[in-house]
Amino acid sequence: MTTLDEQLTTWARAELNGDAQTLGTLLHADFVAVGPFGFLLDREQWLQRFTNGLNYTAFAFAPDGTRYIGGNAIVIGTQTQQGSHQDRSIDGAFRVTLVFTGDPEWRMVAVHLSLRTPPGAPAHSAPPA
Repeated sequence: MTTLDEQLTTWARAELNGDAQTLGTLLHADFVAVGPFGFLLDREQWLQRFTNGLNYTAFAFAPDGTRYIGGNAIVIGTQTQQGSHQDRSIDGAFRVTLVFTGDPEWRMVAVHLSLRTPPGAPAHSAPPA
């Protein structure tokens, strides 16, 4: 059985590499994403981001903590990234909440991103006060 930490590492690597096939094995059938500006993406839309012009040159996730509730896990952390979407910069840092279900393997059910740095600011800058 794959551990949650292994799934987090695999997820971050797949995001960096634009590997929709690997992401497809990690995402639950009922997956939903909430983007930093409130938009929603279902599983198929999330996987299509790479064919729709998303390209990362750097991507990292640093977990701040995990809470286990029943057979589920909630992971809160910081995602830093550099890249572009349809030739527009997506560089930044985000507070991220990941929800996993462990039945029977750890699969990501939801991701919610919120901005930690303003658009266009360097990813390493401090969050706004």
